Amino acid sequence: MSIAPSSPSSIPVSTETRLLRVPALPALALLTVLLASPAPAGAAIVEEMVAKINNRIVTKSEFEERGNYILKQIYQEFSGSELDRELVEAQESMLANMITELLLIDRAESLLDLTKVRKNLVDDFRKQQNIASDEDLEKLLKDQGMTRHDLEEQLIRLAVPQEIISYEVRRKISVSEPEIRKYYEDHQATWETAPTVTFNEIVLFYEEANKAEVLSRAQGIVREAKGGADFGDLVQHYSEAASKESGGFLGPFPATDLHTAIAQAAFALEPGAIADPIDTGRSFHVIRLIGKTERLVKSIDEARDAIVHGVREAKFRPRYNAYIRKLWKDNQIEISPKYEHFLVRSPLKQGEGVQAPAPIGGKEEAAPPETPGDAG
Repeated sequence: MSIAPSSPSSIPVSTETRLLRVPALPALALLTVLLASPAPAGAAIVEEMVAKINNRIVTKSEFEERGNYILKQIYQEFSGSELDRELVEAQESMLANMITELLLIDRAESLLDLTKVRKNLVDDFRKQQNIASDEDLEKLLKDQGMTRHDLEEQLIRLAVPQEIISYEVRRKISVSEPEIRKYYEDHQATWETAPTVTFNEIVLFYEEANKAEVLSRAQGIVREAKGGADFGDLVQHYSEAASKESGGFLGPFPATDLHTAIAQAAFALEPGAIADPIDTGRSFHVIRLIGKTERLVKSIDEARDAIVHGVREAKFRPRYNAYIRKLWKDNQIEISPKYEHFLVRSPLKQGEGVQAPAPIGGKEEAAPPETPGDAG
């Protein structure tokens, strides 16, 4: 596809220093990740071309290195049907993600002074990793088989795409009071904390053949407990369950986490009271209630931060997809015919989005404060 690039936007100079967020890992660990990740495209290597994005090239070796790195991660984290699903996802989206990554870096070049950004990223990296001087950094890089330029390019790839998305998409999302109220009402269960009970238990297991005899023993234990015997001593003397090791202590549990019969009995008790034997179908439980909490519901003000985040996230995906589609349309993207079958999921295909490159750890910064005039 070949369409004229969009016109550059204006970002305040101070933004250059804000775009400096390096993953907070130990230096050697982060350098290991950087080494394991393929170098940014654009290096002057004479080899087979997978794709050309404006003046940047994705080479066969870069494509294969990225694929090997992603496959290694997938095989470490998944198995079974999840593994199969993730492998398909990786194969179908990797090339599109690499293209999107380079488009975002190109966009950054039209918005920022990347020379300053590179310097600030390296300085930020050195401070986060407690590297005392440039000389120490050069030695560490040399030990890892990297140059300073390699480090700069990898830090650009890790930090800049997400920051461009944050600046051009996330920060323009505003949240109105009606949207906050609607989200609060639509997600009532989210703000509710169910009532809970905490109790000690004595458990006696039975089979049908000895059920009556075990019930009689359980009733005797209840009489001892109500007669003033120390419940902790009774647990140690009679209980047959693993909870015996903790004095029979369980909780706090909501009703949904308990056997129905135990929940009904426990929530009907007052603290310190002892229930009659509870039949669960294979055991009798004698319980003493320690305490219980009431149902709590957060007010809209108490839940406001979570609500605003939820509304923003709901708005983000369609706006992100639209932004990436425009980015693909407004730039020169050429795919080698040999590799076109890897472009299964493209932002230009209706209804399909491609995930933004994620920083190490998979977490993003909070969006910067909105400025007057931000769109809703």
